[in-house]
Amino acid sequence: MNKTKINQLIPGILLVLIISVAAKLLGGFFPSIGGVLFALLIGIIIRNCFELNEKYNVGIAVVVKKWLKVAIILLGATLSFGNILDIGAQSIFVILLVVTGGITVTLLVGKLMKIDKMLSLLIGVGTSICGATAISVVKGVVQAKEAIVAYAISTIFFFNILATFLYPVLGQWLQLSVTQMGIWAGTSIHDTSSVVAVGYLLGDEVGEVATTVKLVRTLFILPLVLAISFIMVRRNDSTQSLKGAFPVFILGFLYMSGMYSTGIISEAISGYMGSIAKFLIVMVMAGVGLQVRWKSIRSLGMKPFIAGFIASVFVGVTSLLFILYIL
Repeated sequence: MNKTKINQLIPGILLVLIISVAAKLLGGFFPSIGGVLFALLIGIIIRNCFELNEKYNVGIAVVVKKWLKVAIILLGATLSFGNILDIGAQSIFVILLVVTGGITVTLLVGKLMKIDKMLSLLIGVGTSICGATAISVVKGVVQAKEAIVAYAISTIFFFNILATFLYPVLGQWLQLSVTQMGIWAGTSIHDTSSVVAVGYLLGDEVGEVATTVKLVRTLFILPLVLAISFIMVRRNDSTQSLKGAFPVFILGFLYMSGMYSTGIISEAISGYMGSIAKFLIVMVMAGVGLQVRWKSIRSLGMKPFIAGFIASVFVGVTSLLFILYIL
């Protein structure tokens, strides 16, 4: 990385770091809210109440896109293979239900409301699998226009932020167990950053379950891309998209878990890596908050917004009912 690129990153990263330190301190004074939510709130306030220079955007984007993956890889050092397999086995059926059901419901609602088919598909994919990441991958297969992609991501982003605030409150009100809350967050909150943030806000055990479940859910990008490619009969585009479809950071997560499971990573080092990962999560949520522009969200049309709302409710309620009455 050259000096010019580093200089472009520094302002945004420093801003995120300052917000994160302040959020951590506030979280210590108000543990019921926690550093994660404070970071998100401070970021939103700064972005929407002050004229933030464009020079901050490059560093903020790197924190949100890259550092979350680093945090997830480090979290692998706190979980054994046994735990991962156990959590995955408990959640695989509800993940399948949420992914297939969420996409189907969104497409049906879109058809009834006469929403653009491509937009409905992208909203459904983002809601059911992993937010903007899934939308970006599927975009390469269906060759969606940039305006439609931006619209879908904005819709998903709004409900993702809403879930970050609501799920901790609802989980405590419903008195969900550690496993129930972790699986609910992991199977129904859209974006990986918010899943991890909500999980660790409620405790390390909830965070471990939520993160593992979310990573299993993220893997459904692969069969989805294959299915869409087959339906669209776009063999050239699908080959290109598959190369970027697999979330490589999951391999890093599993590698670190393997190191921990075999004792190469000791308990002391595991704890240290976990602490670093949790602070990185606070930084990521500060970055997410700094990317929230209420003007852009308000500019969304009501029909896609309603479709996104119905999809989000379907995914959340379906997952919750499964956890409460079947799991």
